[in-house]
Amino acid sequence: MGGMAGSGMAGGMGGAMVVFALIALLTVAALLAAGVVGIRALASETDDGPDASGTDETPVERLQRRYAEGELTEEEFERALERELERGETDGIETGSPAETKQTGETTRAR
Repeated sequence: MGGMAGSGMAGGMGGAMVVFALIALLTVAALLAAGVVGIRALASETDDGPDASGTDETPVERLQRRYAEGELTEEEFERALERELERGETDGIETGSPAETKQTGETTRAR
C-alpha cells in the first residue's frame, strides 16, 4: 500500500478545481450582466426626453405642438381647438373677461 503519494489529495483536485473556478466565473458574469440590464432599464424609464407624452401639457398646448410639428393641418387644428375650448367652457373653466366676472360678482352681491 503506497506511501504518502498513494491516495488522497496528493494527486491534486484534478478537474474539480477547474469546474469550481468556471462556475464562479460564470456566476460573477451573470450578476454583472443582470446589473447592467437593470441599470439600463431604470435609465430608460427616467430619461424620457422631449418625445415623452408629458402630463404637464394641457390639451391646447398639445394641439399647438402637434400643429407646429406638422401633424395637423390648419383646419384640423382649428376644429380641435374649438372642441377643446367648448369642452373647457362646460367643465367650469372661466372663459369670460375679468370685467364680465367683476360685473357678475357685483350683481350677485347686490341681490
